[in-house]
Amino acid sequence: MSDVWGTLAQSAPAATTLTDAYTTPALKRSTVEVVICNRAGATTVRLSYAIAGAADTAAQYLLYDFSLGANASVATARITTKASDVLRVYSASGNVTFQVNGIEEDE
Repeated sequence: MSDVWGTLAQSAPAATTLTDAYTTPALKRSTVEVVICNRAGATTVRLSYAIAGAADTAAQYLLYDFSLGANASVATARITTKASDVLRVYSASGNVTFQVNGIEEDE
């Protein structure tokens, strides 16, 4: 059976809380994009990519305090990950949904 592109994870973290949204499973690699949907007034968001689940550092951020308008959405470019890599998400308001769409394949 072939692998299919689809939703791998969804997260709606509390305000100002850095949250693990997706961890690539053992023995897998993935190609993902993150759709970020603001469900209320303008806010800022963050998205980080931690290789092998490393502790949070400034070097991991793909988006940092990115302004997202009221009721707006944005999608990232595709990101390739390896087993145990972690995507973390954050919003200043707590009114933001992060959806990780992609495909997981055997390494």
